[in-house]
Amino acid sequence: MRFFIESEQLRDGTVTITGNDAHHITRVLRLEAGDLLECVDPQGFVHLVRVESVGSQVTGRVEETRKGLQESPLHLVLFQGLAKGDKMDLVIQKAVELGAAEIVPFTSRYTVVKLGAKQEENKLRRWERIALEAAKQCGRTRLPKVEKVLSFGAVVAQVKEATAAGHLVLAAYEAERERGISQIAAQPKTVWVIVGPEGGFTPEEIEQLQQAGAEICTLGPRILRTETAGLVLLSIVGHRWGDLG
Repeated sequence: MRFFIESEQLRDGTVTITGNDAHHITRVLRLEAGDLLECVDPQGFVHLVRVESVGSQVTGRVEETRKGLQESPLHLVLFQGLAKGDKMDLVIQKAVELGAAEIVPFTSRYTVVKLGAKQEENKLRRWERIALEAAKQCGRTRLPKVEKVLSFGAVVAQVKEATAAGHLVLAAYEAERERGISQIAAQPKTVWVIVGPEGGFTPEEIEQLQQAGAEICTLGPRILRTETAGLVLLSIVGHRWGDLG
């Protein structure tokens, strides 16, 4: 089982784990002294740890350390239009598996979901837990971030900054019929992908993204659901410029 630790939890070859992770190790996994677990530090190093004691605090000794090789060579950021029900849960889980470093939910003209401040706070905590569990499950060595919900205006402002810095920004649009990702000539190190909510984008929103420097692209002849589109886009980008396939 893999756990993410902060730098201060590793001292002189000893790892100390408290809180929910200690509870999970002790009460759920029921590990005992002598068992092994993996701990990943903020620099992406994977430490093989031999458990020495369990309880409200778990301690162990590092037996082996290696550099993790599971991270994409691309810095991938998914901007996902806020979706209904548990669709966001699925998107976040699978985006982490596909190598996303950040997931940024946002609202736009056709967003159906309306979240109050407390609801948004609760959702964010849930999404962070989902990202953490997905990162553990698929062997990530960097813990992906789930950002607070942005307005569309804030997304456009960030796109302007990203493209000015030389990052590639791709926005999927169902009304685009000709320009696919294969036609985009680039050798990016950072790629942002943007997918609208259930109702898609308005032509005016697409124009704003385009003026901000985003590349508008098609994902093919079929209209994809919002929870599918972002994952397809991440997969294509990961295959073209990253480590998929």
